[in-house]
Amino acid sequence: MPCLPRPFLLAAALVLTLGLASCGGGRPAAPPAPTAVSGLPTEGPACVVNLVAANVAFDRVTDFRNQRGCGITTAVSLYEGAAVPLNRPVKVSCGLAAAVLAWETQVLHPLAQRVVGQPLVKVHHVGGYVCRGRTSDRSRLSEHAHGRAIDVIAFEFADGRIARVAEHWDDRGPLGRFLREASQGACGVFQVVLSPNADAAHRDHLHLDVGPWKLCQG
Repeated sequence: MPCLPRPFLLAAALVLTLGLASCGGGRPAAPPAPTAVSGLPTEGPACVVNLVAANVAFDRVTDFRNQRGCGITTAVSLYEGAAVPLNRPVKVSCGLAAAVLAWETQVLHPLAQRVVGQPLVKVHHVGGYVCRGRTSDRSRLSEHAHGRAIDVIAFEFADGRIARVAEHWDDRGPLGRFLREASQGACGVFQVVLSPNADAAHRDHLHLDVGPWKLCQG
């Protein structure tokens, strides 16, 4: 079981929640609409508090930087977003975790019901942080080297079906449609989205990052 971040963050999230609930004459506050991450803090305690308030399952881990310049600011080990677990924990920045949460809430959940007719129950990835250069230019650090990227390979649904990028991207049925629309929808949340439409290096996964550049090849 993942442990929650520092107690003062939980207290801050609780105060925030109670404050919102007290508005409107004591009536329960309506659930907030999904919000793009562009206006939300992506580093520091405020970002972590937002994850806590959204019931994201994660551990706060120690920030680090190595001699190559690789490292993560506001590092977390992410277990699941909005009640959908990852196949294994992934070490990323808080900003990347917030983007995964927004993507899951805004895009993946409604898309799974509309296209597949089943709830999404797991997101499969093959890594977040890794100290390496870019695929296109090894002399420049990848966003993976700062924990600002994740590579997603598949999505699992409640009936046991799994939409795999490597296998179903060109499929004309619901699994292929889900993958393509999930990729396109990610362009509204992440800064860079690279799919099999980008190049052969991404034939089996979706590269999603929150780096400084904007590029949608979903």
